[in-house]
Order: sequence, then structure tokens, then C-alpha cells
Amino acid sequence: MVDVAETTNMPDQTTPEQNVVVFTGETRNMAIGIAMLGGGIAAFVAGLTTTFFAEAIAWTFILWGAFFLYSDLLLATRRFVVSEDNLVISIPFRLWNRQQVWAWEDVIRMDVIVKRRDTRAENATLQVYHQFPGEVAIDREDRNFDPELAELVIGRAGLKADGAAAQVDLANLQLGRNAIFTWKK
Repeated sequence: MVDVAETTNMPDQTTPEQNVVVFTGETRNMAIGIAMLGGGIAAFVAGLTTTFFAEAIAWTFILWGAFFLYSDLLLATRRFVVSEDNLVISIPFRLWNRQQVWAWEDVIRMDVIVKRRDTRAENATLQVYHQFPGEVAIDREDRNFDPELAELVIGRAGLKADGAAAQVDLANLQLGRNAIFTWKK
């Protein structure tokens, strides 16, 4: 009995990882998915599907509504975890490859894409490229621009500015014109 009491009172040997920064998913407007799914279901409930064409349209609305809701859930639950050793991208609702672990030495490129109609920095796109050693395929993960995440990726992966990216201030992106800023190894 004494042995059991001693083992249960021992302090936990696991410590949380230091210098970990977590970036959560984007907020999404799910109104389109809900409206399409609800419209398709309402067509069946209201008895509006007596002809083949009406039933086909109702099923199309249901399928597209479910697809839009699923894609919004994927983006809303995605997390970028930046640590000293690697970048972990986890998407819990993805049916395949739910977690990707990219070592910093394998992150080969990062792009910040600003489009002419972007009115806020969050509307720009951040693209991170990764290639496993000896592989031909290049993985890419896109997300809304976050200056803190971009600076962490550049610093930890050891990327260098290419072209116009040398003069860009990530905290104050120039908006209103098309631009691609690239950092490479």
C-alpha cells in the first residue's frame, strides 16, 4: 500500500515543449454551406422533388452544401505549430494525412502573394513549400497571411529574400497591387 502511495505522488516527468507557437485556423463564414444544405433538405421536406430534375437539383444542393461545410471545417480547425525543430501542420478533420511534420532544413521556400483587390494583410496568401530529402515531390501548404508566422518560418528555416522581398516589411504589407514576395534557401 505504501508503494502505491509513493508512485502516485511522484511528479510528472514530462515537461511541455518550450518555444512553441501555435497559429490556429482562419475564421470561416459557413453561411453558403448551411444555406445550400438547408435548401436541398427543405426541397425534400416540402415535397418539391416530384420530378427527376427537381430531385437532382435538391441532391446537388445537399452535396455541395456538405462539401462547403466540410471545407470550412478543414480550414477552421487547421493549426500551425512552430517549434525549434520543426513545423507541424495538423488538420484533425482531414481524412488523410492529418498531421504533417516538416523539419526546418527541409522547408525550401515561402511565398507571400498579394493580389490587387486585397484590402487587408490577412487577405494575402502565405505559401510554405517543403521537400523531403531525396524526393521529387514538393509539398505546399497555403493559409491566410500572418506576419508573425512568416517571420518565424523565414528565421527558423534559414530562408533568404529573393528579388523584391528584400525591401518588404512583413508587418506593413503594401496592398492594392499584385505582388509575389519569395524567400528561398
